[in-house]
Amino acid sequence: MTARDGTTEWTGRRGRLGALLMVSPIRRLEESLLGCSGMKLLRHVFSSLRDGATVLDAGCGSGYLSLPIAAKLSFGKVIGVDLSDEMLAALGRRARAKAVDDRVQTLKAPVSSTGLEEGSVDLVVSNNLLHELQDTAAALAEWKRVLKPGGRMVLSDFRSTRLVRFIMSREHGEEASNPMDVEDMASLLEQAGLEKVEVIPCRHKLLALAEKPSPRAL
Repeated sequence: MTARDGTTEWTGRRGRLGALLMVSPIRRLEESLLGCSGMKLLRHVFSSLRDGATVLDAGCGSGYLSLPIAAKLSFGKVIGVDLSDEMLAALGRRARAKAVDDRVQTLKAPVSSTGLEEGSVDLVVSNNLLHELQDTAAALAEWKRVLKPGGRMVLSDFRSTRLVRFIMSREHGEEASNPMDVEDMASLLEQAGLEKVEVIPCRHKLLALAEKPSPRAL
């Protein structure tokens, strides 16, 4: 996605190549070098996952998170939301190849306006998306809306380091959000009305955990 939530740069040939790259060994190496490997992120996801859960993978791409989560579920589903037809098609193909297509649903929609029912999701996950959005607050508001009370978010994105700022200056335009530090990420989640916020720095990445409040007992 680009900074504009209703558009994406991952179309055509770029989308097809991106779909391959996002699940390649190169991607896994990149994640490890930057500090938050896929397995580290997934360990936190799995600790919040319950069988039968409905999981929203915001900016799912070709299934970096969706597929291993679906493989952990004997029932339930992962809803992969993205704006790229190429990414969603690749996710569908890979889900069928891994025999988890009965637990993977693809949805073409902006991450800030999914159209899902309020309180219909147990867990929201996202990797390397927030820095691409112009309105991160709108995305978080939508994810909170679709979460059930007590539902959790597990998010990973780039940390504001010299290396990351250099990479972003070359890869993203002015419309994209800047990478965040620990305090920025925590403040963003708290301002969204989430609680039990925890932001863990992992070299050049941030891992963020948060929960939608449950109704207070009278």
